[in-house]
Amino acid sequence: MNERKLIRRARLTSRANAALQACGNSGPFKTDRLAVLGIIVVVVILTIVPVTSMAAGARRQLPAADTIFSGEFLTLDPSHPHAQAMAVSAGRIIAIGSQAEVESRAAKSSRRIRVDGIALPGFNDAHIHVSGIGAQLERLDLRGLAKKEILAKVAQAVPSSQPGAWIFGEGWDQGFWHPAVFPTAQELDSVSVGHPVVLNRIDGHSTWVNSKVLVLAKISRATPDPEGGRILRNVAGEPTGMLVDNAQELIRHVIPRPTHADQERRIRAALQEFTRWGLTSVQDAAVDLNTIAIYKDLLQRGELPVRVYVMAAGEQARKHYLATGPEPDLGKGMLAVRSFKLFADGALGSRGAELTEPYSDAPQESGLELIKDADLDQIVQAARQKGFQVNTHAIGDGAVRRVLDAYEKEGVTKQERFRVEHASMVTDKDLMRFARLGIIASIQPVFVGEYSRWAEDRVGSSRVHWVLRTRDLLNAGAILAAGTDYPASDSGRPIDTLYCAVTRRGADGKPERGWYSDQSVRVDQALRMMTSGAVYSAFQEKDLGTLTVGRYADFTVLSADPYKVPINDLRTLAIRMTVVAGRITFAENQAASQP
Repeated sequence: MNERKLIRRARLTSRANAALQACGNSGPFKTDRLAVLGIIVVVVILTIVPVTSMAAGARRQLPAADTIFSGEFLTLDPSHPHAQAMAVSAGRIIAIGSQAEVESRAAKSSRRIRVDGIALPGFNDAHIHVSGIGAQLERLDLRGLAKKEILAKVAQAVPSSQPGAWIFGEGWDQGFWHPAVFPTAQELDSVSVGHPVVLNRIDGHSTWVNSKVLVLAKISRATPDPEGGRILRNVAGEPTGMLVDNAQELIRHVIPRPTHADQERRIRAALQEFTRWGLTSVQDAAVDLNTIAIYKDLLQRGELPVRVYVMAAGEQARKHYLATGPEPDLGKGMLAVRSFKLFADGALGSRGAELTEPYSDAPQESGLELIKDADLDQIVQAARQKGFQVNTHAIGDGAVRRVLDAYEKEGVTKQERFRVEHASMVTDKDLMRFARLGIIASIQPVFVGEYSRWAEDRVGSSRVHWVLRTRDLLNAGAILAAGTDYPASDSGRPIDTLYCAVTRRGADGKPERGWYSDQSVRVDQALRMMTSGAVYSAFQEKDLGTLTVGRYADFTVLSADPYKVPINDLRTLAIRMTVVAGRITFAENQAASQP
């Protein structure tokens, strides 16, 4: 309904109510409903002309549109699911509906932009690693490669590197190899010619290094496993070159530290990549104070192309923010720091995820506990007192249970919106607790690709149905927020998130029949996990998530309607345009067209 009709209805209702009240207070009319209705009819007839003029006056006082976008909009608002146009003023939607309704808000100075495609509320990645993506763009990309291909890439990097320079790579997964076993330092030594080499596994929870790095870091058979970490060793007890979870910290002091300029360059590169992917908001999962400072500098200079919701991580960041308090709305919703990121365990791929029973393919291992219960309880208490949300990484069923236990023990309420990041293995017993406690499950549908490669080997047939229970969580009444965890996954593109959630195939389209397809969800459910579910998990539902009047004009334009595209073709959808607060951050054809 347009504003003119709303104003008319409000005025008529007000005068009708006044007539009813007057009649009700007069003895003879107290029970004469026909008389009352007659008066109302008279009031309605007499007020038609005045209401029209008043509505026109009210409309003149409303702000005019800075920009009018015209095209096809899927608002994800159940009461008004479709629209032809949108008027934007000061970054917010002031009208959305038919072309005629929206044109009533135009001014001579209004810019008009034709939307070529299907516009939806802006995609929000609820769990991503911004600086990690920027760093990956400068490193060897090892995703989906066989071991011999990885070794060949390292060998190719040697001639172009300065003598003794470090060589970095990201994204390998032994699930693509035959046999699917962890690699060794000696294999890298054969191609690295004296260069230190550090290759991070896809999940970010284990690292493959060569002997040069082990020597520089003084890691030997005498080096004990750190708490919450593991140095893989051969039968003789010598390090093999694989460092799992906290054992990765043993090499941090010898790796060249990126400068502030390096960090800012990488963040800028990642943020620009997001606009091409159709992201209008991201939630950066595990950020230190230096990175937050870079975000604030970019915000001050007006150079943040996407909204960033920060999960502060590490003791230094927590200490700082517990002293100063949350920063929930910086720069008109462009930046927020109001949550802490914790780690309860590692990852399934490197057997660091904490299980209640041993791994099926490694009966002597049950994963790693990265935070003690007492420490988790203490941080949750401190965060609640200061108004911070807590988002805890928990992948194994043991870690998920411990985190839910801690939240319940501390009396966390639904209003606080505490989260379990990943929630990759959830038992039947714990499934219902998410809804009952109001804990948000922050999941990554793209994980289906890597889980389909090796999850059944890790946990066995009796437990594999606990892995990535998307539909079960929804049916249990849990709130789901979808992200990618990129670069710790096969893809960071939201189109792949949609495709993987609906088909239960990986970003590469495999397996063809889907992996445990009973856990697939409908297109509408997937889209809401990527929009309204994600923004709810960041306390932003009043400003984002649907295309309605009053919210920010953040939207993503696709090449076709995802509700009408065959599900097997969802990953072929292209991003035509990305808009944040009415500002175009990406356009397939850079010149905006006129309607």
